[in-house]
Amino acid sequence: FSGDSEGEATLAHQLTISYVRQDYEDNQGTLSEFAEKNQLDYTQFLNNLRKLGMERAVFTNRIEQMSMGQRKKVEVAKSLSQSAELYIWDEPLNYLDVFNHQQLEALILSVKPAMLVIEHDAHF
Repeated sequence: FSGDSEGEATLAHQLTISYVRQDYEDNQGTLSEFAEKNQLDYTQFLNNLRKLGMERAVFTNRIEQMSMGQRKKVEVAKSLSQSAELYIWDEPLNYLDVFNHQQLEALILSVKPAMLVIEHDAHF
């Protein structure tokens, strides 16, 4: 598609939305600082990171020192740690390997959120 498009979206009053951004390089600090800044339950946040395959040894690293795949996991774990009626994720598979795709899919299936996912991987 190469062109302009127009449309209208109507959201229910006070609908809570959680999202995974495609550009999240501004995520910084320790995981505990990040969780506090984003008002996340720290234990749930770390649990989601573990379910996404993040090794505990990485938990002490600053986010800006993590690999892009690890940063993506931080963004996804943040979203799943937020209580929402709708989850909108923009290319959640970027920087993740095939095994991480499977972990993410298993986590989504266990949580069963209402989701809108923008992804170029037709098999996801």
